Amino acid sequence: MSFGRSGLRLPAVTETDDIERPGYLAIDLGPTRLTAGVVDGDGEVVLRDRVATPPRNVWPALTQLVRRVLAAKPSGVVPVAVGLTCPGPIDRGTGSMKPVGKPMWHDFPLRREVAAITQLPVYIDTAGRGLARAELWRGEYAGVDRGDQNFATLSIGDQVDGALVSGGVVLDGLTGNLGQFGHLIVEPDGAECVCGAAGCLAAYAGVSAIEAATGRELRRTPEARINNVGVMIARACASMAAMFDPSQIVIGGVVPEVLGAPLFDALAKEFEVRSCLPHLSAVRVRGVSSRQLGPLVGAAAVALAQHRVDDVPAD
Repeated sequence: MSFGRSGLRLPAVTETDDIERPGYLAIDLGPTRLTAGVVDGDGEVVLRDRVATPPRNVWPALTQLVRRVLAAKPSGVVPVAVGLTCPGPIDRGTGSMKPVGKPMWHDFPLRREVAAITQLPVYIDTAGRGLARAELWRGEYAGVDRGDQNFATLSIGDQVDGALVSGGVVLDGLTGNLGQFGHLIVEPDGAECVCGAAGCLAAYAGVSAIEAATGRELRRTPEARINNVGVMIARACASMAAMFDPSQIVIGGVVPEVLGAPLFDALAKEFEVRSCLPHLSAVRVRGVSSRQLGPLVGAAAVALAQHRVDDVPAD
């Protein structure tokens, strides 16, 4: 067994073997789409596959997808660990998720079952926390002194969540679920959220919420609704800025990518109105492209951050 720079387990090679690079099997488990692929040690996606999330029997569909990706064996890259992003909250002890409104996934031993079919150690986190780790790995904060790595993320797609990074560390909170920013209240007594509360950001900015309100696909969202979504995201960002004092708030996911500049224009105007504390004048809110920091890179970054030579594969 030989080891790479970051302490990854690498397969032994002989003089007659082709040189193989360590990489990661990356999986993003979403309410509408299951995505899997292989990401190399530099954060480049070398293989990608996806299927629509079926309304039932999700696990067999995910198993088939993962096995198909593993069978493809991209040239020169050998997965040494699995990074998986999924809706939260996550039970860190059992390696299962408990997504609000998705009881069929509650208590399913996701980490254990994925480890069984891949024979690799598996590391699980939310998309927003994966985005934070991807930003540290491949984004603007890569290579920045850790003391200056102070930012928050928002991942806005089928689910809305995020993360908080302080001094280069993705903070965990009591249960490891810090970053459920989709449940910040942005409109008191507003639309009902799947969590049971009223006025949560997720009830306005998530894909299903937008499409339910407009009766259209996300890419055909009317201008007035785009403006409303931008306002709601800005209110959440203003609250995050006041609470956490970050230098930046990094926004990713399919919603900002599809809705584009009009969304960010509305966000910027509302954020300026809502962020009046003098020390917040320099806070920057910016978007990132999925081509740079997409869900598979985020999932791989979860594995990169946690997989070390002294790790033991999870039960």
